[in-house]
Amino acid sequence: MLLLLLLLFKGLPCHGASTVLKPEAWVSKGPSPGPGHLMLVCHVSGFHPKPVWVMWMRGEQEQPGTQRGDVLPNADGTWYLRVTLDVTSGEAAGLTCRVKHSSLGGHDIIIHWDGNSILLILICLTVIVILVMLVVVDLRFKKQSSNQNILYPHVPNPAFSTRTNTRDPRSSGHPLCLAQDLWIKSKFLKNWKTSLKRLW
Repeated sequence: MLLLLLLLFKGLPCHGASTVLKPEAWVSKGPSPGPGHLMLVCHVSGFHPKPVWVMWMRGEQEQPGTQRGDVLPNADGTWYLRVTLDVTSGEAAGLTCRVKHSSLGGHDIIIHWDGNSILLILICLTVIVILVMLVVVDLRFKKQSSNQNILYPHVPNPAFSTRTNTRDPRSSGHPLCLAQDLWIKSKFLKNWKTSLKRLW
């Protein structure tokens, strides 16, 4: 067990006191705290050493409602911090998240909150999902149509068949029609012979 712990500890990167790593920062929208309100979240990660200053600002004015979380360790030995601000929807425009750290050499990181760009990204993602669903439905419909054509080949239209079969039976050479013609001819000949005998 001790050997396993030593191996795990050895596998983790260790940043000494002299190691300086610049932070990465980004903003996002958290769960809505209530109707008409926004939860703005500023994420700061990958920095070393641990001390860092993060604040939501409007111009040069610090926002008193800023809530700072705990500085948590990352798996690579760097640090992570999450800072939030609860504002009304109309107050979000113009806010920025400012980050100060010893690795930045006095050049603060300033991330502007732009709710419109986030909304645009969400709209684009929604449109892409809808288009993908439409393509999938269209492909499935075409596949089903193809399978039906294979299982059920083309059947002639009954109306068309009826029209093509309504010819005069006498011209079709049907046996029943031929027998009827012979009977009529024999009857005619018999009547003709009877008429001749009466004349003689």
